[in-house]
Amino acid sequence: MSANVPQQGNESRSSILPSTAPSGIGFLGSPYSPADALQTPAQIGVRVGDSMSDVVNAVKGVAFYTDMIGFGESSTPLTSGMPLAPLGVNYFLKTGQKCSNGADMYTYFEGIPRGDVLGTRVQGAMKEMGLPQLRGLAPGMMEDAKSALNPGPMLNALFGSGYPQCRLEKRQVGDLYGKVRDPTTGEAWIDDIDSARQGPDGLMYQEKWVQDRDSAGNPISLSREQWAKTPKTYNADGTPRLKKEGFVGTMTHPATLGVVAVLGLIAYGVLATRRR
Repeated sequence: MSANVPQQGNESRSSILPSTAPSGIGFLGSPYSPADALQTPAQIGVRVGDSMSDVVNAVKGVAFYTDMIGFGESSTPLTSGMPLAPLGVNYFLKTGQKCSNGADMYTYFEGIPRGDVLGTRVQGAMKEMGLPQLRGLAPGMMEDAKSALNPGPMLNALFGSGYPQCRLEKRQVGDLYGKVRDPTTGEAWIDDIDSARQGPDGLMYQEKWVQDRDSAGNPISLSREQWAKTPKTYNADGTPRLKKEGFVGTMTHPATLGVVAVLGLIAYGVLATRRR
């Protein structure tokens, strides 16, 4: 194998599994725990007491947890205005492969329920009844199970040709409360957390290089020769490589700096002679 072409894909290498990042995001995904993220009764205003407001708050608390389990958002006037949002995190996972432009390749995982696990017919029926989508904890578990039974995306990342063509993709990361780390422990839920930026909607977003796809949705992979010939214009972290061209590039060249230094000494000598 040529020394200037790194090993990729299904070629011989130490591991085919996605590498573990410093943040703790590895092959098993984000360390996010829905149980830890679920708000406690005290956080939603439930208190032990015998006043009417305590009773009302207790009833609202029951409705809150019912909605969190089933819908992930308010379904009745009782929970209107309460901090309801589908639990889960979305994140990019590093695959261990290199894009043809030199950047590390990622794949995007949606851990926040989409509400489509029971199909479009059920979605339509829920809408007709004036109910929100099923994006609660229970439907989310069903979505996770469905995704786990479809290993296609991960297998493609692991056992593809090893020479992917990539595209830059901006996606929402973290949870739907705008958090990307555990508020108690500070543990990061996403990789490369410093590159996450807050959007106008208050949520966090990242831009990462992912597998490019054609109009039919099929992943685009290159031959080893095509991959090697593609200019490596990006660093591994996805930032552009700086070009040293024109005047700036010339002035930073060692030979040029030597010539400038000599000319400076000559000019200094001429000026010193004239002053005498």
